[in-house]
Order: sequence, then structure tokens, then C-alpha cells
Amino acid sequence: MEVTELDLHKYWYILKRRWLPAVAAFGTVMGITYLHTLSRVPIYQAQGELLFRQDRSSSLIGLQSATQANPTTQNDTSLATEAKVIRSIPILQQALEQINEASQNTTLSLESLRQGLDIVAVEGTEILQVVYRGEEPEQAALIVNQLMNVYVSKNLLNNRAAAISAGNFITAQLPKVKANLQRADLAVRNFKEKNQLTNIEQSQTALAANIERVGSQIDAVEAQLVDLNSRTQSLQRQLGMNPQQAMTIATISQSSAIQGVLAELQTVQRQIADARSRYRDDHPILDSLQEREARFQQLLQTQTNQVLQGQTPNGNNQLQVGQIQQDLISDLIAAEIERQGLISQQATLTQQQKAYLQKATNLPRLEQQQRELERELSAAQSTYEALLRSLQEIKVIENRTVGNVQIIEYAQVPSGAINASNTSALAAGSLAGLMIAGGIVYLLELTDKKIKTAKEAREIFEYKLLGTIPLFHNESQTEREQWRVPVLAEPRSFITESYRMLLANLKFPPSLDRSSRVILVTSSIPKEGKSTTCANLAAVMALLNYKVLIIDADLRHPSQHQIWEIANHIGLMNTITKRVGVNKKAIQPVAKNIDVLTTGTSESDLGILIDSRSMSTLITQYAKQYDYLIIDTPPLSIAADASILSKVVDGVILVTRPGIADISSSRFAKEYLDQSGQNILGIVVNGIPLDNTLHSYYRHVENNTDAGSDFKPSDFIKIKDWRNTLRFFRRP
Repeated sequence: MEVTELDLHKYWYILKRRWLPAVAAFGTVMGITYLHTLSRVPIYQAQGELLFRQDRSSSLIGLQSATQANPTTQNDTSLATEAKVIRSIPILQQALEQINEASQNTTLSLESLRQGLDIVAVEGTEILQVVYRGEEPEQAALIVNQLMNVYVSKNLLNNRAAAISAGNFITAQLPKVKANLQRADLAVRNFKEKNQLTNIEQSQTALAANIERVGSQIDAVEAQLVDLNSRTQSLQRQLGMNPQQAMTIATISQSSAIQGVLAELQTVQRQIADARSRYRDDHPILDSLQEREARFQQLLQTQTNQVLQGQTPNGNNQLQVGQIQQDLISDLIAAEIERQGLISQQATLTQQQKAYLQKATNLPRLEQQQRELERELSAAQSTYEALLRSLQEIKVIENRTVGNVQIIEYAQVPSGAINASNTSALAAGSLAGLMIAGGIVYLLELTDKKIKTAKEAREIFEYKLLGTIPLFHNESQTEREQWRVPVLAEPRSFITESYRMLLANLKFPPSLDRSSRVILVTSSIPKEGKSTTCANLAAVMALLNYKVLIIDADLRHPSQHQIWEIANHIGLMNTITKRVGVNKKAIQPVAKNIDVLTTGTSESDLGILIDSRSMSTLITQYAKQYDYLIIDTPPLSIAADASILSKVVDGVILVTRPGIADISSSRFAKEYLDQSGQNILGIVVNGIPLDNTLHSYYRHVENNTDAGSDFKPSDFIKIKDWRNTLRFFRRP
């Protein structure tokens, strides 16, 4: 079973990205909750209790057994019914009149009374709690007590009326129950006389014996039938015909007329065969014999039709059979006749068995009818006797009926409001705020189509990860600070180590035998950091004493001249159009082992310049002069320059930046690169937030290394131990 790993870092990064709307949502909900707690009116709760006892009036009319069948369910149902009665409008109106008379300051409405009233059944008991919640504590207690008093008074009157009604009901029902008892007694007697059920056991015994006897006979016939079926099938296989065909052949073989004509026909056929050996086909004798043959054929057909009554044999070979075949046919016909007799006997016995079974089925039905009539007689007798007893009891207790409900606890004036504490409200508000904040964060993440993490970038591109570059500038920095090269400014920082790792992960095809390397750097959309990646990668190469040329081929939005703070009057476009020489003025040194070829200026079409033969020749010439050529190209979603130049380079590096690159553009870039068929060296994930721990570590190393030296970031080429530090890099 696959276990899904809980990626806590993923949720932490999501929270860091969306903390502002989450905090805003949570703060809004908490603010509303707090204002609500301040503005709400204090509510006081008063509570009284009523105890219910079993009502005897139902047992007096013969319903005691029914009410005691399920005491738990009956008790719950009764309490729910009484709760509805307490909340009924007549009782509420009567209690309201008394409450308004007792309370001189305020007048309570029926609607307010119903909204604040609650009737609760105590589980497992016969107690109802009468609860009222209101703004005044004295009034709440008064309402509960008055309502219970009114209900108890009503209950006393209702119980007395119930007892009188029960007595009237029993008196009216006695004549009907007595008449039912007499009818049930008469029905039992008539049923026994009509069906003569005194000998029902003997009838059942005789029917069982007959059913068993007929069943044995059916079994014997079925056994004979199985044996005869086997014999018939064996004879049919030997003869190659069914019983009907055998009957037809037997009829033909026993017909003297057919056999005589057949003998004459066979004689003529032998004469024709003899004449054909001596005469020609048109000889008169041969014609005469053939005419005789035709007449005999016609006569044979006529005789056969008469004997078979229209049935046609399969051929002349069935008109004559041998003695052995005749014996087999006779056996088959005899077996078939015997089989048909057994089938008829089996059907007769089966019908006989069904008749016995039908009779046997009727006996239990009659017996069941007799038991039902006797049960009706017994029930009528019991009901009649119960009504007589109840009538005697109700006459005794009619004049001393008491209520089945009493007040066991009056309501006391509440000492404090039930909503005085704000803890529960604030807790509920906190929970709601967290849920709403989480929902907003989820919706924002769901609608945000940008790549958010390095892991997501790797899953989309599916290329080798060359390195992850931390974020080394922010919005508060000036434009000049943002364009800086951290490998030069902070050579001992974690950012510099990231670019060193990028260089270490570069792997070129083994088939590349030249010493120089031409690398194309591009991205899916602008502002992903491809130009700064080119500059810092070149700086790391230069530290290893590689001679590097950066070619700014982003003709639409050049940036290398801004990074290195150099002029852009003459550059790549001037060199392609032959306005300057390959090694004159266009190439500008910016640091030791680093040269830059800016875009320059030209009035020619940019796409034609990139796709020209001069561009290919230019790259080939520069590759002979430098160890590495790094070409900065436009994003793939803006221009096709990267795809065009990828044909003349040794490898392509794709720079992507979470938070800037979107999923659709990234997938387009991957599809575009896959179709180009070029060597994709891998991806560089740029702009990853730097971990505070790592940042502090590298700061500590930098601050404690040769604290008394006059080191300047621009003097990085003077450090003597760089080659020892980066000894794991090998010159290609």
C-alpha cells in the first residue's frame, strides 16, 4: 500500500506566500466575533422540572398490554407528546395572561414566550425540564413557574375527563364485544360440522400412504424408461435412422407390390447395362429398354406414394433391406412402442400424485382455518372478560382521580447570565477564522497557475536539475544593486557556492572532442534571471582560469551591458552586419578571463540577423578563442532565437524561477525544447528564498576569514587558493 508523505515544507512555503490574506481573513473574523460579544444582550435561564406517572385511564379500556410492550419507547413518545402539549397555544395563552398580571412593568407577547421557551426530556427518566431564556432573571423564573402551574391544572381536569370518557366507552363497547363472542363461538361449531374435521388425522395418514405408493411406482417407471431410452438410442445408432424412418422402411419392405416393381426395375437396369456394352447409345434396343426403365420408375413412385401416403423415402437403397437390418428395425419399433407406453404410464401416475398432494395440501389449510376461528373465539372471550373487570374498577376510582404529573422543582431566579463568558464565542470565532483563512489560501493557490517550488519545476520540465540559485536581491534594492554579480561581490557566500555547484553539474556529450564549450542560456518567460545566471556562471568559470565570452543575443531586451556597466554602442549586431571586425571594439573585457559581446545596434531585421550564416560563423570563430561561450538568448515564449541558436551550441540551460514562471509557459517551453532535438543540459531553478541558517553560516565564514585583510569584492581574481578550493572541477 502506497503511503503519501506529508510534505510540511510545502505547506510552510504556502503559508509564507499567502500569509497576508490569511491574516486579514482571520483578523476580520476575530474582529467581528469580538464586536459581537461586546454588543450582545445578557440572557438569563430559569428551569423547572415535571414528573410524569403512568396514566391508568388507558389500562381501564383494555390497552394495558399494548402500552407495556415497549416501556422505553412508550415513555419517550409520551414525554414528547406532553412537551408538545405544554407548548400548545391554549396553555401558553392562559399562562401568558397570569404572567402579564403578575408582571406590572413589562408586557410579554406570545411570540416572545414561544421563542424563549424550551422543553427538554431527561433521558432515561420520566421527567421534563421546562426552560425559559430571557433578558430579565425574575421574569424568566416567573414564566417557568406559571407555565408549570397552568399545565398541572389542565392535566387534572383532563385526567378526570379521561376517566369519565373511559367508563362511557366501556359501557358502549360491552354489547358489541358480547355479540362478537357469540358470533365467534357459532363460527367454530359450523366449521367443524361442515368439514368433518374429527377424522383429520386419519385422512392425513391415508393420504401420506397413497403419496408414498404412487411415488414408488413413478420411480420404477422412470428406471424402466431410462433403460429403454438407452436401448432405443443404441438401435438408432446401429441403423442410422430414427423410429419414424424405421417404420417407413418396414412398411416398404413388407409391400409385395413395391418389391415386385423394384425387382422388374432392377432387371431392366441390368439389361440396359448389358446393351450399352454391345450397342451404340442411339440404338433402338437401348431406347426401348430405357423407356421400360422410365415406366417402372414411374410405377415404383406411384406404388410408394400409395403405401407411404405421401411420404418419400430417401432413396432406392431404403426400398430393400437385409434380414439383419429388418430384425434391428423390428426391435427399434418394438422398443419405441414400449417407450411410448411407459411415458403414458408415467404421466398417469404423475397426475395421480398431484391429486393426492392437492388433497394433502387442503388439510393443513382447513386445520389453519380452524385454529384461526378458535383464536378469534379466545380473543373475544378475553376482551369481554377484561372489559367487565375494567368497568368495575372505573366505577370505584372515577370520583377520586388524581393527575399523573407533579412539579418536583420550581424555577429559581438565575444569579448570572448564561452568555456572560466570551471564551466559547472567541474559540468558535478562532476556529471559523482559521477555516476561512485556510479556504482563502486554498482558493488562491488553486487559481495561481505559477510554479511555486523547485520540486514543482522539476516535475514539469523533467530535466536534470543543475542547481538551485537563492534569491540575492529584493524590491528595496536599487536597480544597480539588483544587477550586481554576487560571485564577484560576495565570493564566500552561499549564492556563490550555488553557482559553483551549477558548474560542477554541467555534463557535455562524450562525442564533443573540442576543448571549448558553447552554452546557450534561455528561459520560458522574461524576468526569470537568465541574464544574471549567465553573468554569475561566467564569473565562476573565470575563477578557475577559464577564458569566457558572454554573448548577449537577447536583441530585444539586452541586459548584459547593464550588469557589467559597459557601453552598448557596438556589439553583436554590428559584427554580424560586418560594420566592425570580429576582434575589434565589439568585445569588451569586464574582468579577468571574462569578455562580453553586447547586442550593439542595427537597423536590420533581428530575426534575420540571428538566423544568418554570419551568426553561425561568428560563434565558430569565437569558440576557437575561448574556453567557454555563454549565449544569453530571449525567452522561448517571446522569440524563436533560442531555438535557432540551439543548432550551433553544445548544450542548452533552461532557467526557471518559481513565482515568476507559469505552468502553461513552462510546458510550452519544454515541448519546444523537446521538439528541437538539442542537448538539454538541465534546468536552473532561480530565485529560491535563502534559508536563514545557511545564510548565517556563510556570513560567519566570510566575516571570520582574514579579518585584517584589505579584501575587496572586485579583487576576487587575486585570491590564490581558489583553485585548491575548487579542485573537484576538471578542465574539459
